[in-house]
Amino acid sequence: MSTYTEHLRALGPEGLARLLDARPDLATPPPGTVRALAARATTRASLERALADLDAATLATLEAVLALTSGDRSAEDGGPTVADLSRALGLEAGSAVAHGTRLGLLWGAGRLRAAPGLADTLGPHPAGLGPALPSEDEPDAPDLSDRAVVLGLLDEAPPGARAVLDALTWGPPVGRAPSEPGPARSAVAWLLRHHLLVRGDLSHVLMPREVALALRDGRTVRVPPEAPSPEAVPVDADAVDAGSVHQALDAVRLVAALLTSWGGNPPPVLRSGALGARELRRLALELETTPEVAALMAEVAGAAGLVVDDEDDPPSFCPTSAVEEWAALPVEERWAALGRAWLDTDRAAWLVGTRDDRGALRGALDPTTRRPWVRRMRRAVLQVLADTAPPGRLSATQIHEVLAWRAPRSAPGLHAVEATLAEAETLGVLSSGTLTGPGRALLSGEPHVAAVALAGLVPEPVDEVLLQADLTGIVPGLPSQALAEVLDLTATVESRGAGLTVRFSAESVRPALDAGWSGQDTLAALAAHTRGTVPQPLEYLILDAARRHGQVRAGAALSYLRAEPAALVGAADDPALRDLGLRQLAPGVLVAQVPAAELVSRLRSRGVPAVLEDEHGVVLREQVPPRRVRVPRARAVATPDPAVTRRHLLRVARDLLSSEPEVTRAAGSAATAGAAEHGEDPSVGTAGPLEALALLREAVADHRTVVLEIAGPNGSTTRRVRPVLVDAGRVRAVDAERESELTIAVHRIVRATFEGDA
Repeated sequence: MSTYTEHLRALGPEGLARLLDARPDLATPPPGTVRALAARATTRASLERALADLDAATLATLEAVLALTSGDRSAEDGGPTVADLSRALGLEAGSAVAHGTRLGLLWGAGRLRAAPGLADTLGPHPAGLGPALPSEDEPDAPDLSDRAVVLGLLDEAPPGARAVLDALTWGPPVGRAPSEPGPARSAVAWLLRHHLLVRGDLSHVLMPREVALALRDGRTVRVPPEAPSPEAVPVDADAVDAGSVHQALDAVRLVAALLTSWGGNPPPVLRSGALGARELRRLALELETTPEVAALMAEVAGAAGLVVDDEDDPPSFCPTSAVEEWAALPVEERWAALGRAWLDTDRAAWLVGTRDDRGALRGALDPTTRRPWVRRMRRAVLQVLADTAPPGRLSATQIHEVLAWRAPRSAPGLHAVEATLAEAETLGVLSSGTLTGPGRALLSGEPHVAAVALAGLVPEPVDEVLLQADLTGIVPGLPSQALAEVLDLTATVESRGAGLTVRFSAESVRPALDAGWSGQDTLAALAAHTRGTVPQPLEYLILDAARRHGQVRAGAALSYLRAEPAALVGAADDPALRDLGLRQLAPGVLVAQVPAAELVSRLRSRGVPAVLEDEHGVVLREQVPPRRVRVPRARAVATPDPAVTRRHLLRVARDLLSSEPEVTRAAGSAATAGAAEHGEDPSVGTAGPLEALALLREAVADHRTVVLEIAGPNGSTTRRVRPVLVDAGRVRAVDAERESELTIAVHRIVRATFEGDA
C-alpha cells in the first residue's frame, strides 16, 4: 500500500516544485526531507490556508472524496474515481479534482484519496454525512448501501420513521433521541434495531453514511454547486467615469485639509493608540463631513504614510515629512497614492465607532482595527465588479453571493462588503456602484495608469470667480491652484458640486489680514481672478475689516490689551471674559492673567478682531509652520520574478529528493525490501517528531496500525497502536493489543513505523 509520503516522492522534482509553488507556506523554510514536507502539508494550519481560497465546487469535491472513500484499506479500490464524483455531485468534477491534486489535497491514480488530516480540518460530517456503519460479521445482514433495500425496510417501518430519516438525510446527521414514551420514540427504536440509525450517545442518534447515500440516490449534494451569475444593472461607462471625478477630487481635498489641521494642532493619541471620539467629531466639523468619512480619511492618510504617532511626550498624531512631497504632486497622482494606500491597508475603517469584546470604543487609527484578511477581501469585492461583463452595478448581496461561492471558508460578512463598497464610493474608486476606469487600473496594480486615467477625466481648472453683490462668489468649475489659495484666505465654502459657491464675511477675510495682506492687497488678489471690478459691498467689507484689524492688540504682561478707549468699553466687565482676569490700568490699556495667544482667541470669539504684537508694537503675522515628523522613505518592494521563483522551488525539490537514500525514491515493494539494509531509512520509520506526525496522519487516513517506540522515565517501550486523531502535538490511539484508548505526546515518540515495515 502506498502512502502520502511515497506519493510526494513519486512526483519528482517538477511535481514537487509545482506543489511548493501552489502552496508557498510549504517551502518556507525549506523542509529537510520529503516526510517532513508531508508533515507540514498535512498540518491543520497549512490545510486551512490551502482551503481558504477554494471555491464551493472544489470543496464539495473534497468532501465527496471523503464521503465516498471506503474505510477498508485492505483493498486498493477504497477511493472514488472522477466518474464516481461526477455522479455524486451532478456535474463534471475533472477540473475540481485537478485543482485539488495540484494543491496536494487529493492524490492517487484512478482511485482518489484525500490528504491525511483533511478529514479533521473539514469537520466530522463531510457533505453532511455521518460515520460509516461498523463492519458486520453477520453474513445475512442487509446491504444498507442499496437504495432498494433501504426503501424496502421503510415500507415496513412504523409511523414517523420516514419523517425522522427525512430530517437527517441531507444533514446534519445528528438527532436527539426522544426521551418520552410515544410514537417518535418507538420509531427511533425501530430504526436503531434495523441499523438505519446508530446510537451516538445516551441522548443522540446518528444516520449512517450508507443509509443517507442510499436515500440521496448516491448524491453528496442536494443541488449541484454551480457558480452564481448575478445580473448587473446596465450603466453608462462615460457617466460612471465622469461621476467619479468629484468624489476622487473631494477625497484629495479632505485629506489635504486634515493634514493642514493636524499640522497646526496635532490631536493627542489615546492610551489605546487611537484618535479620541471627541477629536474625531472635531475633525468632522472642520472637514464639514460625517464622522465616518472623517475616520476613513484619517485611516487613508495613515496608510499612505502622511500621518503617524510622533511618539512624543505626550504623543500626538502629526503629519510626516512626506506631506510636502505628496502635496507637490498633480492632483491625479495624489489621488492614486491615496487609492493604492487604501487598497493595501489591513485596517478596517468601518469598525471605528464600534465596541470591542471588552466594550471599549474603537477609534480612528486604532491598532485593534487591523484585520489580516481585509486587504484580500477588499480586492476580492472589487474583482467581482471587474469581472462583470458587460460592466454594471451589482448590489452588496449579489457580490456577497459570488464571494461565498469563490471562497466559502473565507467569505466576508455582508456588512464588510457593504462597508467596502461605501469606502470605495467615497474615494472615487466606484461611482454609482460601478468600478471606474481609474479604479480598475488601481485594482490591476498600475497606480500610474490610474493617475493618467483620472487626469483625462479631470476638467480644465477655472481661474475665475464670479463675484456678486450679495457677498457671494461662484467658481464655474474646478478652481485653479492660485484661485484656490486666494479663496482659502478670503472666503468660506457654502456648497460644492459642478460649481463652487463661496461667501465673504469679516471673519472669512481675517486669515488674509493675519497673513500680512492689507485691504488693498486682498482686493487686488480678488480682482486678478474676476471680470471687471470687485462689487462695492465686498470692497467696503474688506476695507472695513482691514481698518478694524489690529485696532485691539495683545501682548505679554502675562498679557495686555491696548486700543482706543472706546474699543475696550465693557470688556473688563463682560461675564464671558471674567476668567481672563482683565483689569484696566489706564484708558485703553487692560492686562490679563492668560497668555496673549489665548487672550486674542477669546476676544475673537466675542467678535473683537484682536491681533498679537511684539514688544515694539509691531503686529505679528500668524504664520506658524506646520509640525512634521520625519520618517524614512519607504523602499519599493520588488515584484518577484516568476522565473527566479520557479528555479528556486525546483532547486528545493531536487535537494529534498537527493537528501534521501536511493531506496527511499524507489517505488512500491522495492523500497520496503531495501529498508532493512539501511537501518534508519526514512521510508520505513521516523527519526524525529516532525516526521512522526506525517506517518501518524497517514495511519489515521489509511486506518493502519503503527509500531511506536515511546520514551518514558524508565526507558523506551514499544506499543502497537491504531491512531485515531492527531492534533495539537498529541496523538489519540487505540492500543492494538489491549483495545484501550491512550493519548501520547508526539515529542515522546522516538520512532514510528507502519506495522509490517519494521
